[in-house]
Amino acid sequence: MVKITSSLQRSPIVILHGWAMDEQNQLKWQPFTEFLEKEGWVVKFLPIPGLSSALDKVWQLNDFVNWVHQQVDGLPKVILVGHSFGGQLAVRFTSIFPEKVDRLILIDPSGIRPFTFKARLKRKVFGTAAQVGKVLFPLEIGRVVLHKLAREKDYLQASPTLRKTMQNVLADEIKADFPRITVPTCIIWGEDDTATPVSHAQLFSAGIANSQLHFVQGARHSPQFTHVEQTAKLVLSFLDQTSVEHYA
Repeated sequence: MVKITSSLQRSPIVILHGWAMDEQNQLKWQPFTEFLEKEGWVVKFLPIPGLSSALDKVWQLNDFVNWVHQQVDGLPKVILVGHSFGGQLAVRFTSIFPEKVDRLILIDPSGIRPFTFKARLKRKVFGTAAQVGKVLFPLEIGRVVLHKLAREKDYLQASPTLRKTMQNVLADEIKADFPRITVPTCIIWGEDDTATPVSHAQLFSAGIANSQLHFVQGARHSPQFTHVEQTAKLVLSFLDQTSVEHYA
């Protein structure tokens, strides 16, 4: 038996944004979400705690997972769209709560630890910034320079609680979650991404069995912002392809 998913039966699209302390975050997503909404999709944007509101304690990645579960509780299966950190979160959520996810869309997801010099430096800064700063840079300006060296504006601007949370997230790899992802998955990657290495695209693609991989030429880490139409069309094409459900 073949069942065609009508517009009335469509799962809602839930967006998990990247790690950005930006009051305009949702506004930046608007052109992309409007493209999907024009095709009849219901889109829900989730402002992530710690980035949109203060955390009262240090969180682990799985605390974010439990928060997402609370947000989608009561909804039918959802289509998760995760960008960068949101992609890392979406993968972990789908591996733990597969019954809640209809399809998965990852845009330049994070969650794999790179071993480039820059990445090692960043982890060193995040892991020991306070101690190193006190020893080598007794003035606050010294610690600012150290954080700038890692090119992490969000880390510099974060509260101590959020900084520790960020360390926890960076340390939590999701490669072990890949085999537990069984839903249709679309992976979209900016061809010139330097924030999440393009080489990681192949790791995601090879690790997630039921997945397809697309590169956006000329795009960097956020093709949904810089190449709105192309990225949205990739998403819509994937949703159209996977809207036919097969039943025994």
